[in-house]
Amino acid sequence: MVDNERLKASAIVETTYKLKLITPMAMHGANAKEKAEFRISSLRGVWRYWWRTLQEEKNHASLLEQEEGWFGGTQVKKQKSPVSLLLPRPLSGSKGESVLPHRTKSSFAVKTIPAGQETAVVMRALRKHEQLLETYELYFQYMLHLAGIGQRARRGFGAVQWEEHRWKTVADFAASLHEVLIRLGQRERFQFSDSGCIVKRKGETHTYHPVLSAVWVGEGQKTPQEVLKRFGEASHRANRYGRLGAVRPKRFASPLWCTVRKIGDLYYPIITEVEADSSVYKQPQYQRDRDLFLEIAGVRV
Repeated sequence: MVDNERLKASAIVETTYKLKLITPMAMHGANAKEKAEFRISSLRGVWRYWWRTLQEEKNHASLLEQEEGWFGGTQVKKQKSPVSLLLPRPLSGSKGESVLPHRTKSSFAVKTIPAGQETAVVMRALRKHEQLLETYELYFQYMLHLAGIGQRARRGFGAVQWEEHRWKTVADFAASLHEVLIRLGQRERFQFSDSGCIVKRKGETHTYHPVLSAVWVGEGQKTPQEVLKRFGEASHRANRYGRLGAVRPKRFASPLWCTVRKIGDLYYPIITEVEADSSVYKQPQYQRDRDLFLEIAGVRV
């Protein structure tokens, strides 16, 4: 008799990522007013976004075709990704949290999953796709160095740390990120350093979608809340003219992604700049506002 369970198990390969929330996560499903929920679809969307930040394809149609080949989609042709993400156990929370932590007065609060909560995400593929899994994992780990998930993720909320990321120094964090980028074939595109601006693009950007430009590590703090406050203050003081992100009159997503990671015994601001082929990023006004943002957030510019 065929052991169907064993056959099924042998046909699948998977990796489990155990994650811990460093800052509150505001990720919402159907009941946004009642609770926050960790949603695989949102995580997958962030993963796709960061995959794009390392793609130099200039043609939008070609980029979309490649992206759907990797992650699935229906716009080019209906297809599924060879790799799936699963959440073995639901994770939710209903703690109210201000998304503007730099304000001393009470401000708009949303439901969040509190910091300190832990979860696990399973990356799974059929064994015939096992060789692809390593590259998918590298892009996932790249995201886990630099991104947060959910509402206000670009300002430090929804920061998660993989249990394998136990850096003792900023230089350890930098080396870890550099290794992932090098394994993804990015060695020639960037200059690497072990402190301050740890990643810097060598040449100009020639894509219409945002790609990785630079990564900074700022001054460590005793608590992640202090880092969130600095991000909020930087957004308030350095972005008065909307050059670092705006909703009106035309939506402009912030080119600065801010998150928090624990390194040693402190919590550090990690700030990533993404750029598209636009004159906006070459303007002195933008660079001035960006540098002010970095300084307030704790980066020595």
